[in-house]
Amino acid sequence: MVRESTGSPFHGSIVDSADDNIIENGRRYCNGSYFMPNDEAEQTRLNIEHQMYLIVLEGQLTTAPIPTDSPSILDIGTGPGDWVVEMSQQYPDAKIVATDISVFDTALAEIDLPNVSFTLDDARAADWPYDRDTFDLIHLRGLSGAFANWSRIYEQGLTHLKPGGYIEITDMDPAGDTVTFPNANDSYLHIYTAAMQAAAREAGTPRDLRHLRASALRAAGFVDVQIVERNIPVGLWHEDPHVRTLGKMALIAFLEGLEAFALRSLTATGRWTPNSVRELCQKVQAELLSASKVMTRLRIVTARKPLSRGSRTDRRYWSET
Repeated sequence: MVRESTGSPFHGSIVDSADDNIIENGRRYCNGSYFMPNDEAEQTRLNIEHQMYLIVLEGQLTTAPIPTDSPSILDIGTGPGDWVVEMSQQYPDAKIVATDISVFDTALAEIDLPNVSFTLDDARAADWPYDRDTFDLIHLRGLSGAFANWSRIYEQGLTHLKPGGYIEITDMDPAGDTVTFPNANDSYLHIYTAAMQAAAREAGTPRDLRHLRASALRAAGFVDVQIVERNIPVGLWHEDPHVRTLGKMALIAFLEGLEAFALRSLTATGRWTPNSVRELCQKVQAELLSASKVMTRLRIVTARKPLSRGSRTDRRYWSET
């Protein structure tokens, strides 16, 4: 059940915050601090990225087991809503709460999805506006760099999952050293990655993907941590036509995403101008277009909240809390 929010300034109707958007260096942002834009170009990139995930996971929307009978699902960082829309169709009996700090498209709230509620909420809030033991699945995707304290996110997730419920976190961040190709260490991509990681450290929101380590979930109290990794080609170099289609999508998503990831992050340091960021991104783009056998790595982590205190399976967890 969703409660009235007491800790988040963003709680409310998803159509209420469009007027709060900020235009900065030619990109639209939802506020003065979050580093990713929410404009049409970013929406298109996320649409393409969603199709990539579907290909990689062979049409699956989640790797976590969820009940078939009226599951309760929380999606954090809904964005343009591709995942939520398809989940609502695949699980028509589900109750889905779709949250974001930003409005990508106000028309999203007008789509006839009776089993989905769209709300503005900030997962960084001290207390999430939901009852304990509410959700069967909490889903986060593409949120590397969004949180200074992932441990707190996981603790909140554990609180609001039902016993036996799952959390799933997916990331594929070009700033997190997930892109590889020959001589990558002597490249503009390396300069880009190093600059992004330095900026993220200064901002207190690291981009090193340590939040996807099994130890991070176990430290929060989760069990049965599973990690799935997939290498994704970037470009048209692969011989398999099916994989080449995936590579084309990945290339477009990366070319479109370089500026989106970097523009606000790097200019905020005071060491980069908008023009210098764009020049670097153009050099990385040229590098990716000419390089052979470029790969990126996708990581998906799922973890389960222990069962009730009476369960022999998870008795050790409950004895330690």
